[in-house]
Amino acid sequence: MTHSRLNYDAISNDYNQRYPSDLHWDRGDALLELARQVNAKTILEVGSGTGFWLILLHQVTSQLYGMDFSAGMISQAKNQPAHLKLTRGTATRLPFQSESFDPLYCVDAIHHFGNHAAFVDEAFRVLKPGGALAVIGHDPHSDDFNWYFYDYFDTVYETDLRRYPSSGGLKEMMNQAGFQNVGRRNIEHVLSIHEGRQVLNDPFLKQNATSQLALLSGEVYEAGIEKIKADLKRAASMVFKSDFWVRMFTGIKP
Repeated sequence: MTHSRLNYDAISNDYNQRYPSDLHWDRGDALLELARQVNAKTILEVGSGTGFWLILLHQVTSQLYGMDFSAGMISQAKNQPAHLKLTRGTATRLPFQSESFDPLYCVDAIHHFGNHAAFVDEAFRVLKPGGALAVIGHDPHSDDFNWYFYDYFDTVYETDLRRYPSSGGLKEMMNQAGFQNVGRRNIEHVLSIHEGRQVLNDPFLKQNATSQLALLSGEVYEAGIEKIKADLKRAASMVFKSDFWVRMFTGIKP
C-alpha cells in the first residue's frame, strides 16, 4: 500500500541525513556551471526542500529564490547560512511574474509535481529570454537503471514509473513548450555496493530518507526489510547494488 502524496512536513527535520557532509556532489557542480553560463542574477529552485542545493549557488548571486509545497521544508531552509527568498507554492502554478529568472532548476523533484508538462510550461513563462531550465534526476524507465530497492519493496517500481517522466518524454515536453537546444547529459554516476549486512546501514534504507520508501505504509516497508534479512540468512555474502546515472536535461528560452 502506498499513500497518494508524501507529507514532507513530517520528515523535514531529518531530511538532510541524505546529504552526508563528506560527499562531493557532481549535481552541485553542474548547477554552478549552468548559473555561470547564463550569467545568473536571479535563480529559482522549484522543490527547493531544505535549501541544500540552492545555498551552493550563493557564490554566484545573492538573489536566490526557493519554492516548495512543504511548509516544514521551507522552515528548514530558513536555517541556511545565507538568506534565501522562500515561497510556498505548487510547481504547476508558479507564484512568480513572467520573465523573472535566469536559470530555473529542480533536483530530484519533478516526480512530485504531478503534471510534468504544466511545470515545464510554467518554467518557460517565468524564465527571462536567454534563461535556462535544468531538470536533474534519474529515470527508472531507463534500461541501465539498477536499484536494489525495486527488488524488495512492493509497488515501489510501479509507482516510480508513474511518477517519473521518461527521458524521451521530458525532452519532448521541453521542445513543445518552446525551449531550444534541448539536451541531456550524464552528470553523476551513482554506484553504491553494500555487501552482506552492510546494507542495513545504508542511510537511504531509512523509511524517511527517500520518497520511494516514505510513501509506503509501515507494514509494507517492514515487509521489505524482512525480505532483505531473509536473503541475508540464505546468503550472508550477497551484494546489494545501486547503479544508475543522474542526468541533467537543459533547454534555453529564446
